[in-house]
Amino acid sequence: MTYWTQFWRWTSSLSTLPFRMNEWLLSLPSGWKISFGIWIRYTVDSPGAPPSMALNGERTTYMHTPIDKRQGDIRLLKLHPGNPGDTISTSLVTSHLSDGPSFEAMSYVWGNYSDQAQILVDGQLYCISKSLYDALHDLRHPDSVRTFWTDHVCINQMDMEERVDQVEKMGQIYKTASNVVVYLGGGTDHTETDMQHFQSFIQPYARGEEAPWSHIPIHDLGRSINSILTAPWFERMWTVQEAVLAKKTTLQWGSYQVQWAGDVRTLRALVFRIKSAVVSPVYHLQDTAEVDWTPLLYILESQMRQAARREGVVLQRNLLDIAFDYRYRKCTMPHDRYFAVLGIMEDDRGGSMCFEPNYNISVEELHQRFTAEIQRISEIEDVPLV
Repeated sequence: MTYWTQFWRWTSSLSTLPFRMNEWLLSLPSGWKISFGIWIRYTVDSPGAPPSMALNGERTTYMHTPIDKRQGDIRLLKLHPGNPGDTISTSLVTSHLSDGPSFEAMSYVWGNYSDQAQILVDGQLYCISKSLYDALHDLRHPDSVRTFWTDHVCINQMDMEERVDQVEKMGQIYKTASNVVVYLGGGTDHTETDMQHFQSFIQPYARGEEAPWSHIPIHDLGRSINSILTAPWFERMWTVQEAVLAKKTTLQWGSYQVQWAGDVRTLRALVFRIKSAVVSPVYHLQDTAEVDWTPLLYILESQMRQAARREGVVLQRNLLDIAFDYRYRKCTMPHDRYFAVLGIMEDDRGGSMCFEPNYNISVEELHQRFTAEIQRISEIEDVPLV
């Protein structure tokens, strides 16, 4: 964008001109004044900004209409359909949580607020962070409206009283939402591959079959999982509440997504697949041994506890939880990693071991028997993610 700005302006009588200009302007009538200035023309570029981020034309800036806090009002953002490069157009509607409105909630990192972009809200300009702009761009459908709750737009950030009221309602908002979209940020050249590798860890597969991730090249697998689990979203405090309360979760990075339901059955199976992979002998041969799964497992297990309270289910630790917790302990024979865990469960339960120790079978076969026994005892089913 091109701008003109006045750098210097000067006005004086003819007799006091600078640079002895009065000596070569003697032909001007006495009493005249000289006025001149220096103007600078400069251009400001926004590197990498999509065409629709700067909206041209005469438009007013959007101002929030007050909501009735006593009635439990919230605002919902309707994201109108559009294609990549189109102006992001939205509208705000007022709703009551007690009416059970249908909407999705967004969980994302605000990022650097000085990096802003513009959208349309009810036909008027509204400034948002670049991270939210990217989220709306990637979440927009080409032919249908999506309804979201997102703090940046649905709360009047200039009204401190309203902010306090809406923050108090956030728990109920995320519980009520049909889906919580965890947006990790705009995609990269590796996003599609990374999300496919992540999907391979959590997708169901039949007992006795090799895990889908076991066929992925060694270096690629660890890099992919790390690129997801080290996203800034996993470091922020507010995102914990937003994700833990979800009925359904959509993990989205760029335009690629992985979804899972928020019921106990699904979450137990999901945690089982991850922990089963992490304690497997094949996993430890790969770079994935350096992946820190803690941020994701904390979210999943917190979701599971929340779902258990909803469903009235009592959760108990199983063999796999113990094996996962002690996965870094050393032993001379790799088989002992499994037999030692079975011994712990024998003491806790006061019963016999699930099967007799056998050092003649491969550690890979032992791992399959071990996980099958966990599934049997804990009644963990190979359920789909959604």
